[in-house]
Amino acid sequence: MLVRPNLRVQSGISSPRINLPIKISAPQFSLLLGGALLLAGCATHATAWEYRTRTTASPSGKSVLDGYGKSGWELVGCTCRPKDHTGTNFVYQYVFKRPKH
Repeated sequence: MLVRPNLRVQSGISSPRINLPIKISAPQFSLLLGGALLLAGCATHATAWEYRTRTTASPSGKSVLDGYGKSGWELVGCTCRPKDHTGTNFVYQYVFKRPKH
């Protein structure tokens, strides 16, 4: 099988045409095609995640967050909202994720 790539630049300026003959045998072509399909299949794999939330009455310290990190959890979000209608007490909610096993 003979493959002749056309390396022509698409612009307003015309450029010379470059033809590079590349000889590939049928087994080499099959191996190349199979490798490309294998890589394409690996790229479409989606990771399944599990999530955990932690709600506290005060901001969590570094040691608490480090503990979750050592367990494989990644902090993906944090919110602070009023605990009651007075607006003086707050609740902190942390959202963690990690790959499902």
